[in-house]
Amino acid sequence: MTIRLLTALALVTSLPGCAGVIVADASKNESRAAIAKVMAEERPGIDAEAAGKCVQKAMTLVETVQLGTADNYKSVSTANRERIRTYAARAEAVACLDALPVTEEVAG
Repeated sequence: MTIRLLTALALVTSLPGCAGVIVADASKNESRAAIAKVMAEERPGIDAEAAGKCVQKAMTLVETVQLGTADNYKSVSTANRERIRTYAARAEAVACLDALPVTEEVAG
């Protein structure tokens, strides 16, 4: 896993201009999708996409790339679920998540 992460980071930084940005953006999107899956289960009363953005704001670039390059397409692994829960417990993420509106279905 560490070799895969280091390889991905090396590739992203060695790509010329736009290519590096595209790879970093794709990794960010994959990371956010995995976070949204977990947040939909953990906090069903809030928008999963918005929750994904909140948690991702509290993550470092390395953490984002690591999660984004993991195999989370069909389901999020137990290890990645724990990582996402850890990221969501950070003060910045908690404040953002708590500020999100709760849907009427859960609130009512």
